[in-house]
Amino acid sequence: MVLDSTFSTERRACRFSRILIDGGSSINILYRDAMEKLCIKEKQLQPSRTVFHGILPGLSCSPIRKIKIDVLFGDKDHFRRELIWFEVVDLESSYHTLLGRPALAKFTAVPHYAYLKMKILGPKGIIVISGDYQKSVACAAASSRLAESLVIAEEKRLLDRVVAMACKQPDMSPNPQERL
Repeated sequence: MVLDSTFSTERRACRFSRILIDGGSSINILYRDAMEKLCIKEKQLQPSRTVFHGILPGLSCSPIRKIKIDVLFGDKDHFRRELIWFEVVDLESSYHTLLGRPALAKFTAVPHYAYLKMKILGPKGIIVISGDYQKSVACAAASSRLAESLVIAEEKRLLDRVVAMACKQPDMSPNPQERL
C-alpha cells in the first residue's frame, strides 16, 4: 500500500507521496534521495548495527546509519505526529520510504491493504489515510523492474568472476590419464 505523509526535520518538512506501508517489514527505511530532499547531512546520522534481508532479492544489506524523523499523517486541522527511527540506505527505490511494523506500532495504525486505507487515532478521532491504486501499481512495477535489473547485474558480476577464474586455470587435458 502506498500512502502520502509529511516528514519533518529541524531544517525542512517535505510531503512524500510514495510511502510504502509494509506490515511484514521489521524496520523502517529512508532512502538516500528522500534523506537529501529533507536536507539531512550524513553527520546528523547515528550509527546503526542493523543488517537486513529482502530489500534486494537474495542479498543482505547494511544501512548507512539511522535517524529519528517526525512523521505526520492527516491534515492541518486533524493530524497525528510521531518520532520514528529510520535506517538510511543508499539504494535506488521507487519509494521515498518504507514504514514497517515499528512505525505502525508507534502510530497504533490499522492498515487495510485490500481497501488501500490506514486508520490511526488522532486528537479529534480516527484519521483515515487513503492510498491510490494506480500509484501503488506503478510503484510496484517500477520496484519489480529495479529488483530484476539488480539481480541481473549481480548474476553478471558472478559470471564474470567465474570466467576470470577459469581463464587463470592451466589448460587441462580431457584425458584423466594425462592429468596425473
